[in-house]
Amino acid sequence: MALDCSLAEINPLVVTKSGNLLALDAKLNFDDNAMFRHHDLAGLEDPTEMDPLEHEARKHHLNYIRLSGNVGAMVNGAGLAMATMDLIKAAGAEPANFLDVGGGASAEMVTNGFRIILGDPNVKGVLINIFGGILRCDVLANGVVEAVKTVQVKVPIIVRLEGTNVEQGREILANSGLKFTVATDMRDAAQKVAALVG
Repeated sequence: MALDCSLAEINPLVVTKSGNLLALDAKLNFDDNAMFRHHDLAGLEDPTEMDPLEHEARKHHLNYIRLSGNVGAMVNGAGLAMATMDLIKAAGAEPANFLDVGGGASAEMVTNGFRIILGDPNVKGVLINIFGGILRCDVLANGVVEAVKTVQVKVPIIVRLEGTNVEQGREILANSGLKFTVATDMRDAAQKVAALVG
């Protein structure tokens, strides 16, 4: 409690011949949101123990978890990320990551998100699934266009936008001169990306 642990696992714990308890191994996870209270613990972090893409995402304040599939997903919101991963799987493909750009994503965050997703050689297609609320669809669309121009994207991109300024967002994508596949809804997006990645 004092160190804001989200996990404290002692395994194995043994009883010695003399009757003493001895922890042979332990793992502690600390709540990232509490690190401002524990600067001494933050200094113990070893980036070489992390997945390089997850470490890069953390530097850019992106929520990213690498998985073993072939479809990269960029979403806003953890719930939407989980639903998107389920739909990708139901459509016959496998999610390659969980990447949540959050509600206040800038063009720079979207660009960094693309770099991180495409840093995984298993990614054969990218599904962008955004519900515009705090993050407006036109802002996201501008970020996607800028990102695709900056990062050399050589895989198909499927975009599903819904919410605030959705029509402006779709117009920005359509007039970008770039090749995007725009989906009508979440299921359509998942089916299209699954078909494109084979």
